[in-house]
Amino acid sequence: MFSHGVLLVFRLLHIVSGVFWVGGILFLARFLFPTTRALGPAAGPVMDHLMRVMKVPQALLGAGVLAVLSGIGLYWNDSLGFKGEWMRSSTGMVFGTGGLLAIIALTIGATVNAPAGKRMSALAAEIQAQKGPPSPAQASEMQRLQGRIGVALRVVTVLLLLAVAAMALARYIA
Repeated sequence: MFSHGVLLVFRLLHIVSGVFWVGGILFLARFLFPTTRALGPAAGPVMDHLMRVMKVPQALLGAGVLAVLSGIGLYWNDSLGFKGEWMRSSTGMVFGTGGLLAIIALTIGATVNAPAGKRMSALAAEIQAQKGPPSPAQASEMQRLQGRIGVALRVVTVLLLLAVAAMALARYIA
């Protein structure tokens, strides 16, 4: 399997990218998203800067991909090449379940949140460019996108918290 050095690099990548990904999602779900919804159009410039300039969605998605890929590598190493015996052990099943939850969360982020966030940023830019309040159609679409992102963000948050719990406890489950 992996040399000790490669294993350390995979573990470091997995933990650091996972902490960034999950921490970022938790911050968005608990603080930033509710605040921007409460502020409405006044939050537009901040969200535009975070999304378009700072590229927060891409950073979180990249961290998620890195966490999942390095996690698959670690799982492959621990299972001696995806051998069924280890994968059927309590530890293997808990790690596998946590990994599956993270993969589902990443998929939702990539297929629901990223496109909706991109459209919401474009819509916010349109509204800012017209230097007035949003039209009824723009306001309606913004609310629809916020609702879509809100639901998906809550689902992703729960999935990631369950994945973290699985990763933290897997080695101690007999």
